[in-house]
Amino acid sequence: MKKILLLATAVLFLFATTAMADSIKGKAGITLRGGASYIFNSEWTDEAITLFDGNVTKDIKPEIGWAGGGGIMYGIADNLTVNFDVIYSETNLKADTNLGGTEVQMIIGKGKTIDFSLGAQWRFMPQNRFVPYVDAGVDYLVNKFDGAGMFAPSSTEGGNFEVNDTYGGHLSAGIDFFFTPNIAFNAEIRGLYTTEGDLKLKAAGSEMDGMVMAKYNPTNISAFMGLRFFFP
Repeated sequence: MKKILLLATAVLFLFATTAMADSIKGKAGITLRGGASYIFNSEWTDEAITLFDGNVTKDIKPEIGWAGGGGIMYGIADNLTVNFDVIYSETNLKADTNLGGTEVQMIIGKGKTIDFSLGAQWRFMPQNRFVPYVDAGVDYLVNKFDGAGMFAPSSTEGGNFEVNDTYGGHLSAGIDFFFTPNIAFNAEIRGLYTTEGDLKLKAAGSEMDGMVMAKYNPTNISAFMGLRFFFP
C-alpha cells in the first residue's frame, strides 16, 4: 500500500510539473471563449405602466442567455497583464402581464450587448501548470433591444426601439490550465456592474416618439470557458 501511494505521488508530481507555463513578460496573447450570462432585472417606467393601463408588473425579467467573444493581452510582468476584450451577449426578456384577467408571462424581446472591456490581470503562481488570476477593469457597452410579439417592429401595436449605450466596471476570477507552455484552457467567472440605459420608443410622427419605456440594465454575472494562446 505504501509503495502504491509513493507511486501515485510520483505520477501526480510528474503530471503537475509537465507543460509549465512560460514567462509571459513581454509577450502577447489571445483568448477565445464562450459561456452563459445572467443579466439583472430591468424595469418599465411609470409612463409605460400607465400606457399599458397597469396591466404589466414593474420588473422585466431575463432568461439565462449566452455570451462569447475574444480578446488580446500583453504581459507587463510575469504576474501582470493588460487586456482588451470584446464580449457579445444576448438574452430573452420577459414581462408579467394581465390579459383579460389572466396572468401571462410573455417574451417581449431580446436584449443584446457588445461589451468593450479594458482591464488589468494579476496572475498568481505565473509559471505553474495551474495559474489562478483576478482581473478588474472598465467597460463600455453598446446595447440593442429587438422587440418580439406585440413589441416587434412589424406589429401594429409595437414599434422600433433604441437603447442608450452604458458604461461600468468588471471584476473577474479565473484559472488558466496549461497543456503546453504557451496554450491554456481558460475558465472564468465575471461580474459586470453598469449604468442603466433608457429604452426608447421610436415612432416617427407620433407624440410617443422618444418615450422612455423602460430602464434597461445590462449588469450581469457570466461564466466562460475557452482557450488562451501566448505567442512564443
